[in-house]
Amino acid sequence: MLKRGLFLLVAFSAAFLQTNVAFAELKVGVFDNRQILDNLPMVEKEMQKLSAEFEPKQKEINNLKKKLLALKDDIEKNAPILSAKDLQSKQLEYQSSLQEAQLKAGDLERLINARRNEVSRTIQSTVEQEVLKVAKEENYDLVLRSGVLFASPKVDITQKVLKRLSGK
Repeated sequence: MLKRGLFLLVAFSAAFLQTNVAFAELKVGVFDNRQILDNLPMVEKEMQKLSAEFEPKQKEINNLKKKLLALKDDIEKNAPILSAKDLQSKQLEYQSSLQEAQLKAGDLERLINARRNEVSRTIQSTVEQEVLKVAKEENYDLVLRSGVLFASPKVDITQKVLKRLSGK
């Protein structure tokens, strides 16, 4: 029984030492995806392109809103002097214009969100490809995306990736 316990102790010790040796040779890197996306010039350029792409439609919706406000003010000012039929007609016009503006605004918002998600996926893919390049070139065994509790600066490759992507 004593021999068996001693054997187990030696076996566990050997396994533990082998594990420590294996981890000592492991090269680990960590990158902060949020920091890269927040500081990457490419992201700002793409968001400006998106804004420019949808600016005409946004102006159209803003003009519709101004017309709605003018129509509402007209109804409120002239309600006492309008006939019941004219008042009802203007109120119906206001309601249909309001619904049209809400539909257009909702459609535009969905379209903008879809395009923003498309651009985000493209940028995220570019970041991931660059991380993979850094990992292969510098022989990392394991690269983790942010979300770890702690990573020392010596394993943080965020600035390397950001610098390489900013140069493109």
